[in-house]
Amino acid sequence: MNDENGNAPSHYIGIGASAGGLEALQEFFKHVPSDTGAAYIIAQHLSPDFKSMMPELLAKHTDMPIHQVSDGITVEANSIYLMPPRTNMLMAEGCLLLSEQMKDANVHHPIDIFLRSLAKDQHHNAIAIVLSGTGSDGTKGIQAMKESDGMVIIQEPGSAKFDGMPTSAYRTGLADLVLTPQEMGPNLVNYINMARSTDQGKSIRFHLNEAEETMSEIFRLLKDQSSINFSQYKASTVARRIERRLTINQLSSLDAYLRFLLESPKEIQILNKELLIGVTRFFRDKEAYDLIERDVVPKIVERAVKDKDNVRLWIAGCSTGEEAYSLAMLVDEHIRNKGYTCDVKVFATDVDEQAIVEASAGRYHQDIVQDIPEERLHYYFEPKGDTWVVSSRLRQMVIFAAHNMIEDPPFSNIDLISCRNVLIYFQHAAQKKVLASLYFSLKKDGYLFLGSSESLGELSTHFDTLNERAKIFAKVSNKRVPIGSAPPRRADGIAYTQANQAMAPVSTIFRPNRSNGKNQMSAILERILEQYAPNCVVLNDLFEAIHLYGDVSPYLKGIRPGRVSHNIKEMVNDELSIAISTALYRCEKDGEDVFYKDVVMGADTEHQHSIDISVLNVRDPEHSNSPTFYVLQFLPQSADMTANTNQVKVSFDATEQSRQRIRDLEQELVKKQEHLQVTIEELETTNEELQSANEELMSANEELQSTNEELQSVNEELYTVNSEYQEKISELTEVNSDLDSVMNATDIGIAFLDEHLTIRKFTPPTARYIHLRGTDIGRPFHHISHELDYPDFLNDIAKVSKGEGAIVKSTSAHNGHAVLVRILPYYKGHPQVVSGVLVTITNISRQQFIESELRRTQETLRKAMGDRMIAAGKEPASPIRVKVLLVDDDLVDRKLVRRLLNETDNREFIIDDFETAEDALDAAKREDFDVFLLDYRLADTTAADFAAQLRNQGIRTPIIVLSGLSDVWQDFDFGVGGIYDFLSKDQLSAPLLVRSIDYVIERHRMTEVIEGLS
Repeated sequence: MNDENGNAPSHYIGIGASAGGLEALQEFFKHVPSDTGAAYIIAQHLSPDFKSMMPELLAKHTDMPIHQVSDGITVEANSIYLMPPRTNMLMAEGCLLLSEQMKDANVHHPIDIFLRSLAKDQHHNAIAIVLSGTGSDGTKGIQAMKESDGMVIIQEPGSAKFDGMPTSAYRTGLADLVLTPQEMGPNLVNYINMARSTDQGKSIRFHLNEAEETMSEIFRLLKDQSSINFSQYKASTVARRIERRLTINQLSSLDAYLRFLLESPKEIQILNKELLIGVTRFFRDKEAYDLIERDVVPKIVERAVKDKDNVRLWIAGCSTGEEAYSLAMLVDEHIRNKGYTCDVKVFATDVDEQAIVEASAGRYHQDIVQDIPEERLHYYFEPKGDTWVVSSRLRQMVIFAAHNMIEDPPFSNIDLISCRNVLIYFQHAAQKKVLASLYFSLKKDGYLFLGSSESLGELSTHFDTLNERAKIFAKVSNKRVPIGSAPPRRADGIAYTQANQAMAPVSTIFRPNRSNGKNQMSAILERILEQYAPNCVVLNDLFEAIHLYGDVSPYLKGIRPGRVSHNIKEMVNDELSIAISTALYRCEKDGEDVFYKDVVMGADTEHQHSIDISVLNVRDPEHSNSPTFYVLQFLPQSADMTANTNQVKVSFDATEQSRQRIRDLEQELVKKQEHLQVTIEELETTNEELQSANEELMSANEELQSTNEELQSVNEELYTVNSEYQEKISELTEVNSDLDSVMNATDIGIAFLDEHLTIRKFTPPTARYIHLRGTDIGRPFHHISHELDYPDFLNDIAKVSKGEGAIVKSTSAHNGHAVLVRILPYYKGHPQVVSGVLVTITNISRQQFIESELRRTQETLRKAMGDRMIAAGKEPASPIRVKVLLVDDDLVDRKLVRRLLNETDNREFIIDDFETAEDALDAAKREDFDVFLLDYRLADTTAADFAAQLRNQGIRTPIIVLSGLSDVWQDFDFGVGGIYDFLSKDQLSAPLLVRSIDYVIERHRMTEVIEGLS
């Protein structure tokens, strides 16, 4: 599984963890092999006041090297990197960069910062993992990860010690996998292996042409699910998302994935959401928004105020609404600051209906405080629980709607369009169509705001570039550009996607679908109307003139300088204003035609005459929701009106009609005033009750919010430190328990005294000689009596504590035991600074007894043997021949004994050595030996067992036992069964070995003499 490109990782895995993250990390690395070819970079909330023990604690669960990140370190494969405390970490070109966190009031989110940079640097080679922790750090980071085609894994919230971070990340709906830490390792290995095999083989992107039918079927399934035709999206983008789903589901072909889609409706939903990744946030790209606030918004608002018009914005691809609300805030702030009165309409659209539902709710997680300045936040949002809700003032400005930019008609008369990071997902033909629609929607001098990777293409000549980096453009041309039509569709409803397909003109979209004969008849009717229609004006439902027939100039005002209005009430002569307004009002209210006769014109002139006015109500009878049109006719009284016999002809009395109109208006006004008064009273009552409480709560909430965020950050850091200390304490407790067991097993009295000579701890055997109990811990040592015949005991302890060196003394206890007392200095830190005293008391009664017995036996032997014994300290004139049988299953030890014996002068040793007890026993039966040297442990038997076998055979040769275990001498009853001495192999030397052989031979001879004498 090792990577093939040197030490460069195949994948970069960013792991975010906070409180409770230590346990999750340990479980994660327990189940991750050390040769995946990936690099693991851990970002945590760490306290700067405590040294992190994370490297030591993780090292027990992985073989990978663990590095503390330094600025500029290059990331290598199969390695773990730990972020230092109080720093922000970034990834750039495969290296990790560090910067110190600024000390400010905002809560720091180092995990978000790192994951964003990782996504931007590594794209689809990046993997984000969010583990246990409180708060929402990591949520913004995984959004950036999904936007860059990275993979996201989240710890299953139920398995997290603190589920704040995993739950917040889970709610985004962006997780590819939700697993326990134990499950993450195997799934991660499978994903990396699948991704590597895909890269080494032919990617799905290169098989699209060969799998057209399969892709068409996938598109059909998606269209049935969401009504979105993804065949117009870029093939590379679609393939990349499908590839990741294949890798996650461990499938090897498009056909297999199609079968999986047919069997799993849930997977269709997941793929649909993958293809509609909507990653956004408030005031995304701060530099661009600063430019809009400074250079764009003021011009839009000033123009709208001057023209007495509305401000109209369109956010195309608004996702969950953050960008729409951001622009609405900027416009509203400018209007408030300038004291203007101006309506703002923000049309926010997206093809994802679920995103529109979320945007309409206007409820956002508390982590938006990172993106919105505090003053703006409290003015435009209201806190509710752990969320912020858009205020009614801001919400009323924004109109959300589901809208497909490729297929649905665009909006019109827009001042600013924001369409960011949407076009990059479309094929070239779809991009051209959408850009043409956006161009059509904009007013002249309107502004277009695109994403950082998007451009105007062929429409660049129709725009001036306000800022190339921020992608802000101003429309400077009103030249008509064809919007085009949707790509032609196959029989299965899927659109063909050839990039060079021409777009149809916009007129074909709205042109009625009629046969050629009907089109010819329409042309004939149009010609007849031009010839015979009365002088009239066709109005829409807003009373705006949309077509003129005949000469209506005598009834209309001339065009004046300034803004041109098409409203008929502003266009007609003043003397006709009352009659026409009344007629239109009646026609609109009653839905019937109106005919006024005898309307006077030129009353104050010599050319006074009367005309008739007719208003016709026109609607399409085939469509109940079709718009209403009005035909305003100006009829000379000489005209033949026989065709209008169904109209009720009313003689126009200006005074009476004015009075009636006023009465109608007054009646409507009274009703509206009554309704308004009731509403005002209810609102005032509610407002008075809530206003006082709201002010207090807002003040308290701000203070609590700030305090809570600070405490939460500190708590996370302390919990991380505490987890590390708990782990270390557990290890130290285990080690301490082992040490206590070892000390107790030695059967040596040990007492620890601190620098003030008070008792720190002691072993149970100490109580045999010093009157200590468990309650004496912490008492001065000189308060405790002892059983030692050692008058200077306390004085010597004081000397050692002052640094005068160790003191060793043999003495006795009142119970008759001979003891060896060692008083040693205790060094806790610096080897030159005494931090206490260590007192050990060892029972040496047995050793002294053996020595005295040896001396007594030697004296008895001398008396019994007289001159037959070799005088002490005198060596014989000629070498003494000694025949030795050596039994040891270790060849090295046998060679060592031979070498030591051969180095001795005045002794000639004849040595027969054997590896097994059986061979040695056979040799002992055949020959006589002066001494046996036996290893204590002989395969499945011991020296004691071998001595018993010799006794059973009547062989009484003296035995010396050799052993690497210094305490087994206690198992022998020396002098019984032929065993006379015990030597430790660790202390073995030629003089000691020769002295022991001489001793046992002499002891054996003495025993024989004594037995002979008796």
